[in-house]
Amino acid sequence: MAENQNPAGKPWHRHFETVGSITAIVVGVAALYVSWDQGRVMREEVRASVWPAVQLDGFVSRDESTISAGLNIANAGVGPALIRRISVFHDGRLLSDFDEVASRMPANADPSRQSVAGRILGAGDRVEAFSFRYPLGEDPADAVELERAMSQSWNVEVCYCSSLGQCWIARTDGSIPLDAEGCEQTPGSRL
Repeated sequence: MAENQNPAGKPWHRHFETVGSITAIVVGVAALYVSWDQGRVMREEVRASVWPAVQLDGFVSRDESTISAGLNIANAGVGPALIRRISVFHDGRLLSDFDEVASRMPANADPSRQSVAGRILGAGDRVEAFSFRYPLGEDPADAVELERAMSQSWNVEVCYCSSLGQCWIARTDGSIPLDAEGCEQTPGSRL
């Protein structure tokens, strides 16, 4: 019985060193948790501060002498967007290059395009990826018909990344950009 008894004759909670040690351990664990949580919050803030938000806008417009149809790409986010891949689909089939895109458009077009893959779009920047201009026909409903045909047959997807290497895929179908593991190049993806 003498071995189990405290040499000072006091219970454990009456020893200042023991209580101080336990308190220091609890405070250390709490400080470690707070530091970890602050680091997590700061990482999320950094990601949010460079988050690009690419929006695709297929358009058909009409002026006095022409009808234009094409694709605008805009970065509505707060950070730069590195455009890695742009893929154009016609009736669900991936087109291999701009010439194939042009061959699927109505005849008599005056095409124009800008290289988009590999381009960096700053926050608020917009680029007209491609457009086709047609002489205005007799029928003022030409623009409406062209827009209907474009929205039913064509789809575009753009894979882009932030400066931190996070990637997303934006589509013309109106869906929100989806997370992507990366933006591998595929045949027909460099327009």
